[in-house]
Amino acid sequence: MANATGFRGRWNERNVYELFLEGQHVNIQDLKTRDDIKEEQQVQRYLSKDIKDYPTPVEFHITQLTHITNKTRLPEIWRSGGFKGLDTKSFSWWSLKINEAEIRAAEERYLESIFQHRTREDRAAQQPFLSHFTTSPAFINKTSRYGNFRFTFPLTELMEAYKKQMCEGEEPVLRVYGTKLFKQEIEYVVLVHSPQFDEKFSKNPPLTSSPLVSYDGSQIIWRAQAICETHNLQLAIHGNTAITQHMYTHQFYVWDHVSLVFHVSGVLTFPKGKLKANLSCCEMAERVPLSNGENCIFLNEAEKLIESLPDDETKKDEKDDKTEEIKMEVE
Repeated sequence: MANATGFRGRWNERNVYELFLEGQHVNIQDLKTRDDIKEEQQVQRYLSKDIKDYPTPVEFHITQLTHITNKTRLPEIWRSGGFKGLDTKSFSWWSLKINEAEIRAAEERYLESIFQHRTREDRAAQQPFLSHFTTSPAFINKTSRYGNFRFTFPLTELMEAYKKQMCEGEEPVLRVYGTKLFKQEIEYVVLVHSPQFDEKFSKNPPLTSSPLVSYDGSQIIWRAQAICETHNLQLAIHGNTAITQHMYTHQFYVWDHVSLVFHVSGVLTFPKGKLKANLSCCEMAERVPLSNGENCIFLNEAEKLIESLPDDETKKDEKDDKTEEIKMEVE
């Protein structure tokens, strides 16, 4: 069962203060009325606002995940050949990677949900609008708040590797880990674990109980409620089409996003060639927490560091393995 004690304040692994509610994904409208966070002035400063005329909820279907790290941990990932839990719970943290095609598809789903009788002419007259609203950090891929190095994997590939290496071939279990609140950010966390740890995580309900996130075996479905960090546009309806209009004043509001935490026993490994192929660099975003800021470097330095990773590392590993086999045969 979900934790009934309500939100509690704590310092997380990044040394950032957060409010955490285990075992539940609470939507924004319900968060506004909860007694256990009414005294949190930093959270209420943004959460209590009432922003109207913007697209919500918007359903995104995401097929890629991303893991961001810094210059200290990148060599550790490279040496170990993959990803391990670096916190006390053995969790490896991943975020959704949302591309332009997925934003366009979400826009079409949204239009179909609000217009019941669209004609061919209506569809032809409709101009793209959702990309103007997807301005929160959940959609920005050029910068990061966690480090300069971004690993991006197809969700199906990541799940298959996890299934083989951590679940003994059984399907991974997905559960509601909880809701995190920060000053302007709402994070809905999904837990992924091996069936061997069902008892360990039994207090976390199955992901099917979440009203905001689901998984269909090939993609994460996220029902986003707040996709802008700063609101300077509003959505207007003209007949059976939607258009964007500029607001007279900018409004700061909360933004929400989804994270997946993989419970990892040991290291979730990938060939070195695949690790490098799926690795890119990004600039650090402004207002980076000090613990991450200490590890940030300039973009050109990050690019050089990635280039310095040996392309033939996989072949070298295979050669070393064969050499070891020959030695064993001789002995």
